[in-house]
Amino acid sequence: MCGICGFNYENKLLLKKMCDSITHRGPDDVGYFVNSEISIGMRRLSIIDLQTGHQPQHNENEDIWIVFNGEIYNFLELKTLLKNKGHNFYTNSDTEVVIHAYEEWGVLCLDKFDGPFSFCIYDLKKQILFLARDPIGIKPLYYYFNGKDFIFGSEVKCILLHNIKRALNKRAFNFFISLKYIPSHLTLFKGIYKIPSSSYLILDLKNKNISIEKYYDINFHINWDKNEDYLANELKILVEKSIKKRLISEVPLGAFLSGGLDSSAVVGIMSKFMDEPVKTFSIGFEEGAPINETIYSRYVADYFGTEHKEYLIKSSCYEILPKLIWHLDDLISDAAIIPIYFLAEHAKSNVTVALTGDGADEVFAGYSKYFWYFKKKIRGIMPLDYSSYQWFFMKEIIDVIPRHLFRTMMNVFNLIPSDKLQIILSYLNLSKTKEDRLLRGYLHVRDIEKTKILSFKAERVEPILKKMIINNLDIINQMINYDLNYQLPNQYNMKADKMSMAASLELRVPFLDRNIVKWASTIPPELKLKGITEKYILRLAMKDILPPKILKRKKLGFSTPVNFWLKKGMREISGEILERLEKRNTIIKPNYIKKVKKNRSHPLYENRAWTLIMFEVWYETFIENSGEKPIFF
Repeated sequence: MCGICGFNYENKLLLKKMCDSITHRGPDDVGYFVNSEISIGMRRLSIIDLQTGHQPQHNENEDIWIVFNGEIYNFLELKTLLKNKGHNFYTNSDTEVVIHAYEEWGVLCLDKFDGPFSFCIYDLKKQILFLARDPIGIKPLYYYFNGKDFIFGSEVKCILLHNIKRALNKRAFNFFISLKYIPSHLTLFKGIYKIPSSSYLILDLKNKNISIEKYYDINFHINWDKNEDYLANELKILVEKSIKKRLISEVPLGAFLSGGLDSSAVVGIMSKFMDEPVKTFSIGFEEGAPINETIYSRYVADYFGTEHKEYLIKSSCYEILPKLIWHLDDLISDAAIIPIYFLAEHAKSNVTVALTGDGADEVFAGYSKYFWYFKKKIRGIMPLDYSSYQWFFMKEIIDVIPRHLFRTMMNVFNLIPSDKLQIILSYLNLSKTKEDRLLRGYLHVRDIEKTKILSFKAERVEPILKKMIINNLDIINQMINYDLNYQLPNQYNMKADKMSMAASLELRVPFLDRNIVKWASTIPPELKLKGITEKYILRLAMKDILPPKILKRKKLGFSTPVNFWLKKGMREISGEILERLEKRNTIIKPNYIKKVKKNRSHPLYENRAWTLIMFEVWYETFIENSGEKPIFF
């Protein structure tokens, strides 16, 4: 993939500095276009069209220019169509196809593209900048606008080079504490925003006005007429097509393999289409991990005869956390960034592109939270993460304790001395409405707890999140809709993008193919979660590809040994970091930090401690310091 950046005035030296700050996103090439109105640049990771793919690119008249990050898998079909309409091409790249598609169809070109993208088009005639992101938000794009200066980039760090005043966006931080990511257009940086997934932005260079529009929505219109075998075959064909077109590459490619259903399906189908053994990569921990899936990844690798490499991460791997927080810059609190980065780094020594099974859980209802709503207390499907396990059974308590007792306890909530009891009560209190119960699968900290946590007055997050839930859908598709529109593009996709790009590795995600997402929105929800079988239709579609041992596996999740780190290697440094945050009492109340620090290795506190630790390192990196490089423990 690539990194793109730019601004609405002329300064090539500053543009070069921006591009240099995201060299990791594109170490193979760099390009600039500068005139009196704009400066745009890009860093390129060369994947296809190695000879003529240099950017920025332009149309025949050189009055439309583009910097582009992504892949358009149907670019050859679009190119033929555009040639028939009279367009001329000077490269073999998909980037140039985007230029001519815009020239032909304007903003409606976004409906033509099959693949992940973020780009900026400069239209000299109209005197506009046109920026857009793909429908599922696989590629990032950020901007800053103060009414005069407009700055954009694939990462926030290159925008910060413009000496923008550093300040924490407390509204965004409120969301971050609740969810461990920020689901809206906000970032933790005051004044810096995301272009949302499935949206485009137009800047009028003359009048200095911006407008943002959403161009794509997932429409859940269920087709009840087809039987499950027919649908399973349809899905199999769609997945095979999606994977086949993602094998287009002029550089070596492989796959991440966990041994779960999703990544195994990707590897199995890759094996069908490739003439040589698939290069597969998996990862484990030397000690302390709650889950070790390497036994399954080895089994799948042997089954398909892949060229398999397995890497064991040492328990000291947490020491790389400041570097990874610098790469994230738009912070999310997810310890899985560490193994994903190491997996990408190791894979990069063998390939430049890797396919993953990411996205199948969001499209086909693969997470444990889908079970929670229906109270399916079935042995064998419990998540092994202790805190999740506890929450599952706490939810069941609500059925046996009278509601009037809950009301009484909630009325004196802030007088309850036990933080643990408060956490339990606030969780159980989310049972009044359907939307409340849905939020239980997403919230890590409830609104009612915030008065003891935040040092500033914050708006309630839960009512805002409820408005994001579409009430006219069935429960399963309501959760899927939220995942695809908010959690996936703002947390999981960004985790995958930023960590793979930190290693200069391109990730491709077949299950987030636009055609698969659209198709999945038309099938009955019972085919996604059928009884206690999650991703039922996907399992059925893969029955002739995967062995029974993998087809029958329940999802375990990608676990990291946070508890082990906080008890052992990180014990001292985590305490020091939390102490530094405690002294900055304008954000988090010192008493709350003291309790988290004291109990940080307890299952009820480990995720909260990790969130505060990541935030403090982020704050010191980007607010107290320049953010031009990581700070280190």
